Amino acid sequence: MALYALLVGIDEYSGPVARLNGCRNDIDAVDTLLSTRLPGEDYRPLRLTDRAATRAAVIGGFREHLGRAAAGDSVLFWFSGHGSQAPVPAEFARFEPTGLMQTLLCADSRHDGVPDLYDKDLAVLIGEITARGVHVVAVLDCCHSDSGTRGPGAAGAADGPWRAPLAVRGQPPFPHRPPDGALLLPFGARPADRGGTAPRRGMAPSRPGPEPHVLLAACHSDQYAVEVPTDQGDRGLFSLALLERLESLGLGATCRELMTGARCRVEEAARGQIPVLSPAAEAVVDRPFAGGAVRAARSPVTMRWLRGAWEIDAGACHGMPAGTPSDPALLTVHDSDPPLEVRVERVLTDRSEVMPVGWTPRPDRQYPVVLTGVPLPVGTVALDGGPDDAADEVLRLVAAALGTAGPAGGPSPHVRVLDRDARTRRLPDARVGVPRPATVRITAADGRPIAPDVPCATPDDADRVVRDLEHIARWRRVKDLDNAVSGLSGAVAVEVVAVRDGESVDSGARPPLRPGPDGAVHLGYRRGPDGWREPEVFIRLRNTTDRELYCVLLDLTDRFRIHPGLFPGDWIAPRHTASAAWGRAVTMSLPPGRPAVPGATGTDWLKVLVSEVPFSSQAFDLGRLGEPAATAVRGRPGGYAGVLDRLGLVALHRDADVARPQAGDWTTAILTVTVSVPRD
Repeated sequence: MALYALLVGIDEYSGPVARLNGCRNDIDAVDTLLSTRLPGEDYRPLRLTDRAATRAAVIGGFREHLGRAAAGDSVLFWFSGHGSQAPVPAEFARFEPTGLMQTLLCADSRHDGVPDLYDKDLAVLIGEITARGVHVVAVLDCCHSDSGTRGPGAAGAADGPWRAPLAVRGQPPFPHRPPDGALLLPFGARPADRGGTAPRRGMAPSRPGPEPHVLLAACHSDQYAVEVPTDQGDRGLFSLALLERLESLGLGATCRELMTGARCRVEEAARGQIPVLSPAAEAVVDRPFAGGAVRAARSPVTMRWLRGAWEIDAGACHGMPAGTPSDPALLTVHDSDPPLEVRVERVLTDRSEVMPVGWTPRPDRQYPVVLTGVPLPVGTVALDGGPDDAADEVLRLVAAALGTAGPAGGPSPHVRVLDRDARTRRLPDARVGVPRPATVRITAADGRPIAPDVPCATPDDADRVVRDLEHIARWRRVKDLDNAVSGLSGAVAVEVVAVRDGESVDSGARPPLRPGPDGAVHLGYRRGPDGWREPEVFIRLRNTTDRELYCVLLDLTDRFRIHPGLFPGDWIAPRHTASAAWGRAVTMSLPPGRPAVPGATGTDWLKVLVSEVPFSSQAFDLGRLGEPAATAVRGRPGGYAGVLDRLGLVALHRDADVARPQAGDWTTAILTVTVSVPRD
C-alpha cells in the first residue's frame, strides 16, 4: 500500500494577490515527517511550490501523479496558500445557498485570464480518484476552507502574541462568475452533463458509488486561517497544530483523532479560527490518516524477542509515545499477576524496543501488553517581554518562582518556561504578560485571557501565579490523556440528549444529539418569561462492546475545573447504555461570573475514562482555578490500583505511588459541549 502525496505551498504570489511567508515551510515540514515515517517505496510525493504551482500544474498533479494510485493505496492533497470565494454559476446555484463557491489561488490565478481552482474542480479531481477505491485525505490550510473541496463574510483575524493582526491566508472574493467552460468536467462527460454531475459540497460527485474523501479544513467557510511566526520562519497555525498531532500519535491515528487535538491547539492559539472535519458523521474519518481499514478497535500490542532484543509491534506510526529517561512509556503484560512491566527504550517507525523491568521473559514466548505508563509532558509557558524594566522584573519573579516550586525547592514538576529553540517545535500552553505595573495576566497563545489578572510585586505574589499556571497545566494534562494503542478504542461513547418540557428523567427512548462538523454538540439558551433559560440534557454512556467495562465520566469546564460527580465510577454491562447523574436532567449553564447576555458562550468537555479493571475517580478531582490545591492522594486511592489510578496521580500530582498497577487495558473518549446565548 503506497501513499501518493501532492504537496502544494505558495508564498510568492504576484500582485494584486498578497504574498505569504509560511506555506513552503508547511510543505517542507509535511514532506520531512512523511519521508521519515514511511519507507521510501511507500511514500511517493510530488511537491509544487511558488511559481511551479500553477493551476494547470495542480490539475496535472492530480491526474498524472495522484492518478497512479490504485485500489488499496492512499492519496494526500495538502494545500498551504490563499483561499478565497467566487460567485457560483447558475447551473450550480441550487447546491450553494450562499451563492459563493470556495476557491484556492494557484500561483497564476487571476492573471492573464487564469481562474482560481474552484471547489467544484477539486470535487471532480478527487471524485476521479475515490471512484477507483482509493482513500483520499485533503488538508486545506487556507481561508474559507470548510467544504473547500467547495462562504460569506470575513471574521477578522485575532490580534495575538505574534503579530497584530496575524497574517491571513485569504483574498477578497473574485467579483465575476467563472467563464463558460472554466470548470472541470469528469473525464468523458459532455458539457450538457454538467448540472447532473454536480458534486455536493465537500463530497465526491453526488452519484452513488465511491466512498467520500476526508477533508481536514483549517477553518469554517466564514473564517480566516492565520500564519504564526516561529524562530525558524512563519508557519500556518493549522498545519503546525496538525503536524504536532501527527508527530505525537503517528500516521496510524485516524483523521478524527488527529483533528480532535489539532482543533484544540488552534482554538487555544487564535480567536475566530475553528478547524473542521468532514464528513464528521461517516466512517471514513475513522480510517487511519495514511490509509487502512476503519478502526473501531485496535488489536492488542505484542511483545516478542527478535534480532537479539525485545520489541513490541507498535511504533511511531501507531502512536506509541516515546517518553524520556525520567518519564518513560511503560507497558505491562495483559492480566499478569503480579504485574510484569516493560519500559520503552526506543520508538521506531513500525515497532519499539523495550526492556523488561525486574523480570526475565522467555524468548520462545510472545506477550500481549497494554500501555500502563503514559509520558505526560510538562506544561509550557512563554514569558513575554515587558515594556520596561519594571515589567521585566515581574517576569523574573515568575521565572524564579517556577524554578523553586517543586519538591525540595526544585523546578516546578508541572510547568516549565518554553525556550526560544523549543518554540519552533510547539506552541506554548500559556503565556504570561504584564499588562499594567506589578500585574500579571495569564493568556492563551493568542493573548486571550484565561485567568483573572493578579498582582505580582513580591515573591509570594509570584508563587500564586505559579500555582495558577500549574493548575492550568494539570487540567490540560487530564484533558489530553489518551491511549493510542488501546484495544478498547471506541468502546464507550458519550451521548447527550436534549430534555423536553416536562421531562425530569431520561426515558432512553430518543436518540442523542449529533455533533456538528467541528465535533461539538451545540446547545442554546432559550428566552422564557423570567429571562434566559439554561439548556438541560440527559447524558448517557453507551458500551458498544461485548464485555463489561468500568467507566468514570469527568466534566472538564472552561474555568479549569474537573469533577467526576456525573458518573463517579461503575461497571457498564455489554451493549448497555448507562445514564449519568442517575438519569436526571443536567443543567448546562454558563460558569459562575459569566452573565447570560447575547453572545456569551461556555464550553464543557465530557471525558469518559474506560478500563477493564476498576479505578478511583478521586485522583482526577480538581477544583476551580484559584482554589487551594488538593493534597496528593498517596497509595491506593479508593482502595483500587488500576492503571488510571496511576495516571491520575501522575497527571494531577506527579505522584505515582501505584508503582505496578493491575494490568488491564484502558481508553478514553471525549465529547465537547458548547453552550451559548443567542444574539437575536
